[in-house]
Amino acid sequence: MIKLIFLLLSISYGYSANWLMIQGTQKATTKDHNLWGFGQLKYTHNRGDIYEINGMNKTPFSLNKPDLQDQETFILSRLRAGLRGRFDDENKINYFILTEFGENGITNPGGYRQHSYLTDLSVTLRYLPINIRVGQYKYPGSEEGLMARFASPFIQFTTVSDQLMLERYISAKSVNDTTYLGTPSHSVGAYRDSGIKLFQQINLNQTSSITYAYMYGLGAGIQMDNVNDSHPTHYLYMAYEKILGDIKGYNTESLKLYGCYQKGKRKLLDELYDRTRYGIGLTYYDGLLRVEGEYLWGKGMIFTGAKDTSPIPSNNVWQFEIEADKNNKADGYYISTTYKLKPNIEAIARYDEYHRMQNVSVKERTIKNTTIGFSYKFEGVNRIDLNYTFAQTDAPYNSTAQSILDNAGDIARIQLTWVYR
Repeated sequence: MIKLIFLLLSISYGYSANWLMIQGTQKATTKDHNLWGFGQLKYTHNRGDIYEINGMNKTPFSLNKPDLQDQETFILSRLRAGLRGRFDDENKINYFILTEFGENGITNPGGYRQHSYLTDLSVTLRYLPINIRVGQYKYPGSEEGLMARFASPFIQFTTVSDQLMLERYISAKSVNDTTYLGTPSHSVGAYRDSGIKLFQQINLNQTSSITYAYMYGLGAGIQMDNVNDSHPTHYLYMAYEKILGDIKGYNTESLKLYGCYQKGKRKLLDELYDRTRYGIGLTYYDGLLRVEGEYLWGKGMIFTGAKDTSPIPSNNVWQFEIEADKNNKADGYYISTTYKLKPNIEAIARYDEYHRMQNVSVKERTIKNTTIGFSYKFEGVNRIDLNYTFAQTDAPYNSTAQSILDNAGDIARIQLTWVYR
C-alpha cells in the first residue's frame, strides 16, 4: 500500500476532460483570468393534484421547487457568474470562484430566503506531483453532482441524487425518537463542502487514465462553518477513463468507470449521527450516443421530504424531515441516454428509481420516474431542453400514505440555457 501511494504521487500529471481536473485546475494555455458564467430560464407545469387534511398540504411533490408554492412557474432557476484562472506564469496556483443569483435550493430552499450567493471559492496548488485544493467547491462524488449543470439536457436531478446525495440542513423544531423536523437553516449542500482535497489524474497511455481523490471536509455544505463539532467528513473517489474519439472538453468521447464514498457525522440539536454514502457508475459517449448510469446507496441522515406545518389552507409553511438514525437505509439508480438525431438536435431518455427507508416498512417509499424529451442546441452548449417526466411513488406497506401519493402527476419542463465566457 505504501509503495502504491508513492507511485501515485510520483507519476507526472496530464490534463483531460475530467470533472475533477476541469473544475480544479487550469490549462497552461488559458488566460490568467477568465470571467464566465451561465443562466437558465425554466418553465415547469406540475400536473399533480393538491390534497389537504385540516388545512395542511400533504402533497409537496405536486408543487414546484424551490419554494413549493405553485404548480406552474417560470423562473430564472440559475444565474451564476464566476472567475477562474491562475496567479503565476508557471501555472502552479489556480483559483476558482463562482456565485449564484438564481431561484433554487441554494438561495431559496423550501421558501426560506437565504443569502448564500457564494458557491465556490478555492485555490489549487500544483507544486507537487499531486494537486492540493483548498476552500469551498464540489466534493469528489457522484457524476450527477460533479458535472456542470449547463452541460446536462436533463433539467431536474434524479430522485436518488436529489434526496440521498443533495444534503439539507435544518434548524430542528421537533424530534420524535430520531425523526427530526425543522426549517431550512441554510442552503442545500449543492454537492459541495469546505476543506482540503488531494487529487490527480494519471495517464496510463495516450488514451487511458486513472483519476483519484481524497477530501477532508467540514460536512457543512456551502456554509464554511464548523456545524458538526469538528467531526470531519471523508470523501474518496477513483475513476478509470478511456478516450474513444476526438471530441474533448465537456463532451469528451470516452468510457469512464468510477466509484465514490463519503462518511461523516451530522449534528442535530445536541446529537451526532453517522452519515454514509457509496456510489458506482459509468459514462459512455461516442459522438452520437451517450449513456450514463449510477447506483447510489446510503445509511443515516435520510431526507424524507417537506411537510406543511400550517393548518391555514392558504399558507404553506414547509419544514424538512430527516430520519437521522444510522440504521435507516436508502438506495437508488438511474440510467440515461441521449442520441444525436442531427448535429444540433438530441433525443433524450432517462429512468430513475429510488428506494427510501427500506428498514421501516410503514415509512418505506419507492419513487420511479421516466423522463423523455429533446434538446436543441443553437450555439455551442447554448440550447433549449424539453423534458416530460412520468412520475410514480409507492408506499408498499402503508395504504393511507398510498392514497396521498396517488395524487402525484406528470411534470413538463422547458429550459433555456446560455453560457457566457
